Amino acid sequence: MVTVADATTSCQTADGQYDVTVNYRGKRRTETPTSAVTAFYAFMSKKITNPGVGRRLVFDVVKTNQGGGYNSHTGVFTCPKTGIYVFVWVVRLFSAYHSFELMINNTVYGTTYLYKKNTGGSISGTVVAHVSKGDSVYVRMHSSYTGSGVLLSDIYGKTAFSGWLLN
Repeated sequence: MVTVADATTSCQTADGQYDVTVNYRGKRRTETPTSAVTAFYAFMSKKITNPGVGRRLVFDVVKTNQGGGYNSHTGVFTCPKTGIYVFVWVVRLFSAYHSFELMINNTVYGTTYLYKKNTGGSISGTVVAHVSKGDSVYVRMHSSYTGSGVLLSDIYGKTAFSGWLLN
C-alpha cells in the first residue's frame, strides 16, 4: 500500500536530524512494480599471471546480483529472463599483452586487446545483445591468442564484469 505524500516544511534539529511535517494527498493504492531489476557487478579479488588460452575469467567478489543470475564460482551469468542486455568488462594489466572475449552461449560477441610494456593499463569492452532466458554469458581469454603478463585487480583498480537488463 502506497500513500502519496509531500513535505511542506523541514528543519534541522540540534542533534543533526530533521523534523519534517508531512501532508498526505491522494488516495491509498496498491502498486506493483512493472518489471524487476536484473543487474550484476563482480570483480576479481587477486591477480592472475599468464592465464591460459581460452581460460574463463572468474570474478569472485560479487557486489550486485539482482535477479541472481551471476555465479561467482564459475564466472558465468545465466540470464534469468529474455531481453536486451548491456555487458561491460574491464581488465587491468601490468607489463602484459592479452586479448579477451565476451561469450554468449559459446559465441564471441565482443573482443578487446591491450599491450602495455613495462607499465600498467586498463581495457574495457561493452556489448549490447538480445539474450534469452537460460543463456550463458562470460568473459574469457582469447581462444587462440597466447598473451603474456599479469592481470591485476587491487585497491588501485579492479578487473570487473557487469551486466544489466535494458528491456
